[in-house]
Amino acid sequence: MAVSFQAGDLVQRVVKPGSVGIVQKIRVETVRSSLRAGSSEGPGITVTVLWDNGTISHFIPDGLEKIVH
Repeated sequence: MAVSFQAGDLVQRVVKPGSVGIVQKIRVETVRSSLRAGSSEGPGITVTVLWDNGTISHFIPDGLEKIVH
């Protein structure tokens, strides 16, 4: 999965748009290979967002969308 976010991007939630946030950090979790045959699981990716109300949240990339201004 290619990460389409970068630090400094303006984002909002996909499910419940409203608040606007700024991407602070992208974290890619390293995972070991699965012992099961045929299993291909990619790395875990989380996006840290600082919201306009001052809170910080962690999301998977599919839960956010970029705001183009």
